[in-house]
Amino acid sequence: MKKIIALALVIVLALSLLASCGGSSGGNVGKGSSGGSTPGNSSGTPSASSGGGSSSTPATTASSGSGNSNNPSTSTSASTNPPIKRIVEVPDKPLDLTDDSIYFVLIDGVKINLHEATVQDFLNIGFVFNEDKDDEDYFDENSEVDANSAAYSGFNFGQRLYKEGTEAFIEVYAVNLSDRSLPLKDCEIGTVYFDERIGSAFDISTVCNLSYGCTEEEIISVLGDIGDDEFTQIAYKRNQIRYYAEGHGEFWFITKDTGSGAFRQVGVHTAKSPAR
Repeated sequence: MKKIIALALVIVLALSLLASCGGSSGGNVGKGSSGGSTPGNSSGTPSASSGGGSSSTPATTASSGSGNSNNPSTSTSASTNPPIKRIVEVPDKPLDLTDDSIYFVLIDGVKINLHEATVQDFLNIGFVFNEDKDDEDYFDENSEVDANSAAYSGFNFGQRLYKEGTEAFIEVYAVNLSDRSLPLKDCEIGTVYFDERIGSAFDISTVCNLSYGCTEEEIISVLGDIGDDEFTQIAYKRNQIRYYAEGHGEFWFITKDTGSGAFRQVGVHTAKSPAR
């Protein structure tokens, strides 16, 4: 009888140990494992509170293993954030298109006057080249540009500059107006293009806060009625507006949205070009 009771106690004790082990295992599910929720946002998309309330905070993520923060393929797409809503600053009278100081871009609060700028000015505020070094047309800031010539990239005239840590880019057209070859970073800027694909990866606009998303009415309020003075100011193809002052510069608003009436791309040009 004592043996039977002792055996029963052993069985009960064994069962209780098994039950406690199973309960401990179940309680760890979700704590650092793939089976449960992890704290924070692991998707790479910034949370509503991560930007400190600023809509112009770049959408960035850490590189995954490569250690190359210049590679947009490891970064969050700019399209994950909505574009910034801007208020156009209407001047007392239309701007003078012969005033070279109006041909600029304002990027995250930094003003770059295109009549004075070089590619290096954009590199200084966090833009980087991103080209495949195995590509036969590979170029970077140190690529040599011949004297009195434009900087070409394969069949394209412009070079993409990416905002570091994002997939967002602008296009710049660089020229070397000197009598000797120069690295691309030292070449002057002839044109800058930007469009709505930037999203809120960074804030960019030109004179009087004109940017992608502006309407024809807003453009006219800043630059004047189209064809209303001695300068060549052209509207054409129904979805483009071009203001041009020979010898000074040009504003080009491209791809008008048929629904909202907003333009999706902006070009700011200077009169710089290599001698022929």
